[in-house]
Amino acid sequence: MDLGSERYAREVLTQSEAFAVLVDGADPTVAVPTCPEWTLGELVGHVGQAVRWAAAVTAKGEFVPPRLVPEAAVPADPARWVRSAGEALVAAAAEIGAERETWTWSSDLRAVFWLRRMTHELLVHRADAAAALGVPFVVEPDLAADAITEFVELLPDRVRHNPASPVRRLAGAGEVLHLEATDGAGEWLLTRTPEGLAMTHEPPAQAPDVTVRGAAAHLALVLYGRRSPAEAELTVTGDAELFEFVRETAKF
Repeated sequence: MDLGSERYAREVLTQSEAFAVLVDGADPTVAVPTCPEWTLGELVGHVGQAVRWAAAVTAKGEFVPPRLVPEAAVPADPARWVRSAGEALVAAAAEIGAERETWTWSSDLRAVFWLRRMTHELLVHRADAAAALGVPFVVEPDLAADAITEFVELLPDRVRHNPASPVRRLAGAGEVLHLEATDGAGEWLLTRTPEGLAMTHEPPAQAPDVTVRGAAAHLALVLYGRRSPAEAELTVTGDAELFEFVRETAKF
């Protein structure tokens, strides 16, 4: 169950504002340790361009080549540019209606897909910016929990979008992983089936192969490859190699 289009619209604005505040006036040449190939300036460019592309696709209702997205180049005031990107996406979704059909790369063809996807795109990259600048990263537990749920829900779509994706390797013979948020934000029972990774939010009926516990925000950052289980102070009980294989194979 997701958080609803109204919450996602608010979060796109909230997360884009928080990201903009972080990078405003910061040295664009600073390295981003969680994205080693990028500087902070390149991270800002990626974020602003991604959100503007989502806004253009939502407004148009069909695929838009990224090179044709208006104002896609990073201007002299990148913080204001990121803010306005979030505003453009929310306005586009409001104009056509969050439940209306548009183009997406997933099986969810509603405009709300882009609100949710960009909420978590902004969220994770805000964590990247925080790591680069050495400041704390804080997120509400329910939003972090939804980032985990969306991450798993999108795995089949990633294979459909790219048949060569390593996500295909997550298919298995019934191995079970149990993720539990210690802040009460939720739990996830992940089963490796022949078709891929299946998810429920029920507690395990029998002992899983591996159980991973930690705050929802820490679980999310580990799944997204931003922290190791040790850095996130996760408790891993059982087959730690299985969890490591799944997270390395599934991360964006």
